Amino acid sequence: MPVWSRQQPGSACEECHAGVTCEVGTSRLRRGPKKGGLKALRSRVVTLESRLLEQQEFDPKQYNDPSESTTAENSASDGEQGQDTYRKQRSDSELPLPRQSDYLSTDALLNTWSTNPKYAFISSDLMRTDLDQLYFDRVHPIVPILQRYRYFSWAKLSSISKHRTCLQYAMWALAMSLSTQFENVRDMLYAETRQMLEALDLCDNDTGLVHIEQAQAWILVTFYELLRTNSGRAWISAGRVFRLVQLLRLHEVDCPTDSTGYLDPRFGDDWVATEERRRTFWAAYCLDRFISVRNRWPLTLSEEVICTCLPSPEAEFQNGHPVQGHFLSEAIASSDHNLYSSFAECAILATISGRVLSHAQVSTVERLYGSASVDFWTRHEWLDSMLMRRLESFSLIHPVALTFNDPMLLFSSIMVQTTIIYLCKIMELFGIEEKDRATVTAYQDRAFLAASEIARLSKEQGHIGYFKANLLPSSL
Repeated sequence: MPVWSRQQPGSACEECHAGVTCEVGTSRLRRGPKKGGLKALRSRVVTLESRLLEQQEFDPKQYNDPSESTTAENSASDGEQGQDTYRKQRSDSELPLPRQSDYLSTDALLNTWSTNPKYAFISSDLMRTDLDQLYFDRVHPIVPILQRYRYFSWAKLSSISKHRTCLQYAMWALAMSLSTQFENVRDMLYAETRQMLEALDLCDNDTGLVHIEQAQAWILVTFYELLRTNSGRAWISAGRVFRLVQLLRLHEVDCPTDSTGYLDPRFGDDWVATEERRRTFWAAYCLDRFISVRNRWPLTLSEEVICTCLPSPEAEFQNGHPVQGHFLSEAIASSDHNLYSSFAECAILATISGRVLSHAQVSTVERLYGSASVDFWTRHEWLDSMLMRRLESFSLIHPVALTFNDPMLLFSSIMVQTTIIYLCKIMELFGIEEKDRATVTAYQDRAFLAASEIARLSKEQGHIGYFKANLLPSSL
């Protein structure tokens, strides 16, 4: 085989003819993608696959009447207009809700979700563990309704019931809303969680029992909507929570005698399960007070019929150690400086805020009918005395240094100061003509100090971290 040389005539380049020595590089160029490029690419592929799968399963063409296909050619301009409307909705951060026509077979749909979730990437053990940890680190401190050990005892099972699947998805969706790691998929998971819960309501072949996990899931969905969508949708979801709580009769968990004969055999003497029921009720109760006070709406859950003990301390709840509970009426009427759990303190202060709201609403009706009650100042001073006594007890039992370590206590501190300002506004609206200037000035001075304290607490909250106490203050 002949050996060719670049120096032979006709084989060399012009540089070789000129006597220039060729320089050959010995270092090899780097091959393949940059470091981390494959991981980012895989993440994008998973996100795109999830969106495509969602579009396929929610494609209205699959459920439309075949006779409607004859008009498809004449609706091109309408389709373009619909796309513009959809883009506008997305720009306004509004999530489209599932349509009733999407539920072809409720039972088949729920069975498919239980055995083969649509979002397959959540089936990864590592991601499940990450989302569970994220929930208990960031969500549970402000919505403490689940016991960790009890949750993991059923979450690790190969087959999970429909209502528990809904609860688990709601936990993950709310956990995703407090993390930038999952911001590309959290809205899709929320939409599926809501659809699953609504499909569960349509399921008519069950025994008729309402499960506690349904109420817990709707509570978490409501908090998600307060954070990421709009308050109107959250209030509608909260209405579902209140009705489920009433169906479960969670307002009388500790009723000594049940005249209705209602007895739920699923719990028996299980103290942890009973405490979860208590905490679910108080979470719904506080949610009712917070949203109603914020929007000046009538209260939904009646305080007078509550026969459920206040939440026990968090450590005893998580460790499964039964403790003797206290009723709400006893805690408010007591003049002793008793130590209550942070959740119980929040429920007590929420009750006082709800009473102040009712005081304002009754005063409005009295003025409307021209029959201003002489009891206005009696009610007003009674509420003011109750609030000041609770504030004194709260300050003695929970020093400022400890308050910043507990998001629930931090929010309670802000709430009690807000209630002081609200009482002052009620006085200025309805009773300022009936009192001397010194009394009016005293209320206004306390309101000014309360506003200064709120500003200080908010500033301190920024120093201790965004997620430490963000969920309730930012959403409410």
